[in-house]
Amino acid sequence: MLENEKEMIGRLLANVCRIHGTKANHCFDQLGIYRGQAFLLKILSDRDGLTHSEIAEIMEISPAAATKVIKRMEHNKYILRQPDPKDERLSRVYIQEAGIALINQIDQSFQQLHQAMFEGFTQDDLNRFHALLMLIRNNLEKINFNF
Repeated sequence: MLENEKEMIGRLLANVCRIHGTKANHCFDQLGIYRGQAFLLKILSDRDGLTHSEIAEIMEISPAAATKVIKRMEHNKYILRQPDPKDERLSRVYIQEAGIALINQIDQSFQQLHQAMFEGFTQDDLNRFHALLMLIRNNLEKINFNF
């Protein structure tokens, strides 16, 4: 494959990622939340009762940024902070009923997004596309630019 073709494919991939992000943000806007807030709810739906530090680490953000997201979500009654029963210096974050309802809406929105995105794909297409994306991701993770 010529370098020009690789560059065109790279640009197309970047464009697809940008469009997907724009559509995802539109879903979040309609639900009245931001991407980080949705990510926090998804994390807690899998692992309820995490500390602020654990949330920051999973989300790959600073503890201060995690606290900001947590406070905003607590204000809207999607989550609740409670002192850790074994160490009162820590607080743990728990998803609330409103948060669970919001996760269901997020899931429905993304099911629609993914349904539209993969329209016309066969299962073989999806399997091959998944394998190719994993290869691209692994190749990108190996890059270490030394400027």
